[in-house]
Amino acid sequence: MRYYILKARRARLARRIERIERIGRMERPIIRLQNRAGSALLLALILTISIAGLATSAIYLSGNSSILATSFEQERDLKYAAEAALAIGKSRLNSDPMALPLDGYATILEGETIVGADGKPVDGISVNLHIGPTSSSTGQFGRFASVVAEAVDTRGSKFVRRLELAQESFAKFAYWTDVETNMNQPILFGGNDQLWGPVWSNDMITISAQGGATFHSQVGTAKTVTGVEYGQFLAGFEENLKPIRMPDNSSLVHLPGYASSGKFKFVAPNSDSTKKILMRIEFVNIDLNGDGKSDGFDEGFFRVYTATSDPQWLRSDWSSRDLNCGAFYNIGSGNSPKFVPIAEHSKQWFKDALARISFPNRTRFYANPITDSLRVRILERADARCYLGGDPHLKAVSLTSTAYAAATSLAGVAVADELGGSPSAFNASGPRGQWVKWTGSVDPRLAGRPDREYLFPLHRSQNPGAKGVIQVDGSVAVSGNLRGRVTLYATGHIVFPDDLKYSIDPATGKCYDILGVISAHDIAVANNSIQAPQAYYPNTFKKFGGKSDVFLHGIMMALNTSFFVEDFGEGATVASECGGRPIGRGCLYLTGGLIQRARGAVGRVGDTYGFGFIKRYSYDRCAMYDPPPYFPTTGRYNENRYYEIDPMNYEVGKLFSSLRPKE
Repeated sequence: MRYYILKARRARLARRIERIERIGRMERPIIRLQNRAGSALLLALILTISIAGLATSAIYLSGNSSILATSFEQERDLKYAAEAALAIGKSRLNSDPMALPLDGYATILEGETIVGADGKPVDGISVNLHIGPTSSSTGQFGRFASVVAEAVDTRGSKFVRRLELAQESFAKFAYWTDVETNMNQPILFGGNDQLWGPVWSNDMITISAQGGATFHSQVGTAKTVTGVEYGQFLAGFEENLKPIRMPDNSSLVHLPGYASSGKFKFVAPNSDSTKKILMRIEFVNIDLNGDGKSDGFDEGFFRVYTATSDPQWLRSDWSSRDLNCGAFYNIGSGNSPKFVPIAEHSKQWFKDALARISFPNRTRFYANPITDSLRVRILERADARCYLGGDPHLKAVSLTSTAYAAATSLAGVAVADELGGSPSAFNASGPRGQWVKWTGSVDPRLAGRPDREYLFPLHRSQNPGAKGVIQVDGSVAVSGNLRGRVTLYATGHIVFPDDLKYSIDPATGKCYDILGVISAHDIAVANNSIQAPQAYYPNTFKKFGGKSDVFLHGIMMALNTSFFVEDFGEGATVASECGGRPIGRGCLYLTGGLIQRARGAVGRVGDTYGFGFIKRYSYDRCAMYDPPPYFPTTGRYNENRYYEIDPMNYEVGKLFSSLRPKE
């Protein structure tokens, strides 16, 4: 028994020694885990809390998204309501021009509900709509109106928007007519007419099969287009549109006052037909700063000439060629040739001057009295020219008899210098007419010019009262080179006896010069010796203006009735050409616009020849954005600028007050 007890003790001792050795060798026993109660519950709680957090976050995000969507929807509705109200205001102004007050503003909607495109009202939103003028009341630089819309919801949230509208000027049109017939016969576009810029008529537009016409910009008519197959519409055309009403004299009642402010109001001797003009205005641009150019902002002037009783003399009609026409001769003391009118070729002073310089064949250029053969010899010269009455080149026939006698009492060269014409040979007064004197201050930079006291300054720096308006009570002829911004209004007729150009060609795109020409009656291109070929010998035609075509810059408006060419169906036929096509007088280049109640004719084109001119009308884009001062408008409004207004500091009265510039 004892043996077995000892054996058991030795076995236990051996096991202890073995454990001690394991510990010495750093060997760890394998511990088996046993199941423990409660661990699964803890894990379940952690997962549950995590899922609950995610669910809460999702609910929160979903709610926030809903709130944002509602906010955006409300903002969208407010914006929609405000912009819909602006559209209502614009439509109201275009349908009822009298809705616009002369000053301040008018409220045309107050607390109104806007109906959406689906025919349903925009819930919870009301609008207030105000309109008012927001430009100078004079309209010198165009007319503008503003439409202001407030959209308010039930919680007081507000959207405020302003739409500025520009009243459409008639100056935007390259061609505009109310009536397209003459003596109940339609007037045609044809002969390869080229028209740039917007074209409009309240009447039917007719295109001829003879050459057709090309329209480079949009064409619109209140009726229809006939002969569509003969026209090229590069920007399309529209028919059966709403007519545009022609302005009348009542819309121009403020112009006399503006003209008087600048001392630019004149009374012409008559207001008869275009053939009987006795007053002319000549625009002149002068280099005042010595830079070799005359396009400075203050370098524009004009002068006014009044004839006594001879409109043919003023217009340089062919019937007065002995007075208005002649040639150049080197008979003076300087190197520049002197101009001698035909009438002076019978005078002793001219005969002596030719003899003094041993002029070749001088006896062929002197005759007393003047003969037809002498006229032919003078007019066939390459330097033969004709000038408008009062022009400095015509000094010899512009002097009074006393002044003429005093000049001829001089000897030799001095006589030719005193009587020969040149650009600087200005003569203020004579038996056939006189230049009108400027009554304001004379710019000292004009010192040395003989015409300095007869130059009317266009710019406010020299003429503080100038507002860009010239008015003539009666009829007037207009020509020259314009530097400035002017609207010329005549209660009678207006005639172009020669070119009228801007100092800077509008084709350059520079909007420095602009001219509006408004006649209460007709506007005509004169049939005279400068612009129409004349038969100085049987079947031999020639222009005596030193040019082949006629150039006009400006926006023309004939209120009653037309812009036309005098005697367009008479005279030469193939004496000129336009674009290689034979025509009587060449091309008529009109850059700007043409507005007339009834269309007037400028030429008549056949298969192999034509009378008058072929049209070359171009559009001056400057007239759309910067029209002539106080030029009439169509009454229609176009969108100009759009503004978002902070509703926090918005007060409608203060807003409109701030938008009106001081006069």
